[in-house]
Amino acid sequence: MNRPTALIRRLLITEALQEFMTREVVRIKEEMRAEGIKILDRKDNPQDVWVQYKFGNEFEEAIFMRRMLDAESRNRAKRTGMIT
Repeated sequence: MNRPTALIRRLLITEALQEFMTREVVRIKEEMRAEGIKILDRKDNPQDVWVQYKFGNEFEEAIFMRRMLDAESRNRAKRTGMIT
């Protein structure tokens, strides 16, 4: 069993990370807007994420594999100490 203060500390750290992530999403969206990138459609599936976007005057599509996104997310979370 974890000490009460250890659990409280994990909660506070997770809240701080959540606030950081919210600000990061806003920053990334601003950067996308400045670069002329606009997401037109997105479909989340169990295996992948399909995105249709506009970059300048070009319409493009991209598929991101869910396993790769999940692995990269877990890796970044491990590096921050958020998960073990």
